[in-house]
Amino acid sequence: MRPKLHLDELNKALLIAAGVCYLLSFVLNRYAGLNTLLRLLFVAALVFLGIRLFAGHPEKRSNENMKFLAAVTAVTDFFRGKTPTAGSAQRPAGSASSGGILDKWKQQWHEYRTYRYLICPQCSQRLRVPRGKGKIKVTCTKCRNQFVAKS
Repeated sequence: MRPKLHLDELNKALLIAAGVCYLLSFVLNRYAGLNTLLRLLFVAALVFLGIRLFAGHPEKRSNENMKFLAAVTAVTDFFRGKTPTAGSAQRPAGSASSGGILDKWKQQWHEYRTYRYLICPQCSQRLRVPRGKGKIKVTCTKCRNQFVAKS
């Protein structure tokens, strides 16, 4: 009886890492030391992938995958600006975020056509004003400084 092959997230990541190492070894072939390291990483990723695919013991593979997902979730939460919580390891990877610097940048990018961001010359507070209103008088919300700016 043949074992059932299961491509979970850790196996997919290993396959992608092996492919990236293989392509980079061709692109950076003039650097002998780096090329050798990349090829060794390629072989190591393929060997580990083969062991995980054919070794059996699905409960052990599932535990390895859950640890991998917990690590990936911790890293993505760090870059989203979230603090780790007690249930964060059980949360599936790729779930919606609720804050962080990347979300602020996305929001600014979506508001780019309707708003313009200005800096107060006195206290350096960032202010948002509507676009297309011409020259307007802006009052800083922090220091109450008034200045004229083009929107």
